[in-house]
Amino acid sequence: MFNKLSQVIAYYQEYHLTKHKYQYRADSLGYFDTYNLSDLMKRHVKEYANIRRVDVSNATINRELSFARAAINCVNEDYELKINNPFEKIKFVEADYIPNYLNRSEYDRLLLAALDTDNHTLYDFIVLLTMTGCRPIEILTLQWSNVHIDKNQFIVRNAYSKSKRTMYKYLNNTARDILLKRREYGGSHVFTNPATGKRYTTFTKTFARCKKRAGLNCTMYDLRHTYASWLVQKGVSIYTVKDLLGHGDIESTMRYAHLDYEQYVSAVDLID
Repeated sequence: MFNKLSQVIAYYQEYHLTKHKYQYRADSLGYFDTYNLSDLMKRHVKEYANIRRVDVSNATINRELSFARAAINCVNEDYELKINNPFEKIKFVEADYIPNYLNRSEYDRLLLAALDTDNHTLYDFIVLLTMTGCRPIEILTLQWSNVHIDKNQFIVRNAYSKSKRTMYKYLNNTARDILLKRREYGGSHVFTNPATGKRYTTFTKTFARCKKRAGLNCTMYDLRHTYASWLVQKGVSIYTVKDLLGHGDIESTMRYAHLDYEQYVSAVDLID
């Protein structure tokens, strides 16, 4: 029944994953269907990595291997099998990653650039990304039925959460004001296109023009980094930041820890 990795992945996609099937990972892992699962060895995995490394980073390869590993583990658990899993305990060294974030001046320039083009929808989108730390897809798919302004929070359903967990996002006054304003526009989604009555699916092109106008080199995802960075710089506990971002483990959040540099400067001053 499960002779090939693709069969295992198909089961994993159908019965374990939500709307995100990661088909692009499954397609890449089709490489392993040259072998039966029982014949797969770690050397085959390392050969695959060498081939993929021509086009992608070790970080991407690690995610693909993690996907394959999880698929086999899922089938083994559900069917009480012991399928060989050569993807276990293989992780390649990833390049150092330092998140890019905006300072207040750069953030203000970005907002001003959106207003200069009279794009108030993009302005609202940028503000909500920065003030909630959400991923773009989490804001784009946000429905009013999941917004609770009276509680200063909204819910990101697990189908749209990267961690596959339902998350509660909390509103500061700035984010709350944006939502109150957008509620007057109607529609089922916070970002409903008035011309079509359907939600906006992307702001990629308008954001690219906006950041160029502002003279900035950033991505929409950098606004999530900005949210985390500003929290850390204000002295918020890294564990609280972890929960606010919805990270599954503290390791992902620790990339921001160095930004709380004042406590480290104070510490070394003790021996001056």
